[in-house]
Amino acid sequence: MTLFSHIISDNLSGSGSVLDQVQSELIGLGTEKNVIGSEELLQAVQKLREYFPQFGLLWHFTGELAGRLHQDQTISGTDLKNIVQEYVDKWKNSREQASRNMIENVDFSGKRVLVHSNSTAIHCLFRLLSERNIFPEVWQTYSSPAGEGIIQAEIINGWGFEMHFLHEDALSNFMEQMDMVVFGADLLLEDRFVNKAGTFPISLLFNHFKKPVYVLAERRKQISISEVPADLVKKLTNEIEKPAEELAPEQVKNIIVHNLYFEFTPMSLVNRVFLDK
Repeated sequence: MTLFSHIISDNLSGSGSVLDQVQSELIGLGTEKNVIGSEELLQAVQKLREYFPQFGLLWHFTGELAGRLHQDQTISGTDLKNIVQEYVDKWKNSREQASRNMIENVDFSGKRVLVHSNSTAIHCLFRLLSERNIFPEVWQTYSSPAGEGIIQAEIINGWGFEMHFLHEDALSNFMEQMDMVVFGADLLLEDRFVNKAGTFPISLLFNHFKKPVYVLAERRKQISISEVPADLVKKLTNEIEKPAEELAPEQVKNIIVHNLYFEFTPMSLVNRVFLDK
């Protein structure tokens, strides 16, 4: 198995979980006798970036890692482990800080909260709410096409929350019961953010019903278009299409299948973004 190959095949995890997996695999290489070619590692990192172009956390981490790798032709496993651990220690509290900022500014008590897809930021939010004995009623979407919403529903339910599970296409039937929607985000730009497909129509629906749309993320995911080269912005906003079989198990001749996991949603539809600062 080549480095990161099993991570690249993961279509159920959010950016935070993917970053955790990448860092864990790199730390696992950390033995004194293990010497890794920097060029080989950089190529593996590039494949990750190409497959997950929208994952701001991954770009942030791999950018810092690449800067260190370019200094030498080889790197010891121990040095690699230390570089990764240094980064992990620096940012280990950012998800919790963002969640605390949100809890201090949004009243969750007795509310009905919709969540979408599968995000470590959302997991952190509800874990902290449970620790504070605050238990809103949680509604979780299926999150097409991979259906990773069930994973998040099980995680949140494990902390004692009452859970409702529905397909996002049926959400309009339940909007009168909703108080707010909380999204994670994979990438934040000044005027829009990237998240799982379905985020844009859900946001439009909440705006139509005049109910708040919140985004919970980390500042590592922020990209300023004015400060980033145009070719990098293009890479960050181009998604590789996912397997057609997920949408059409039996492909029909002359029917072209487009299977994309992510989409941009305008910030104009968002009431507030909560970060770790």
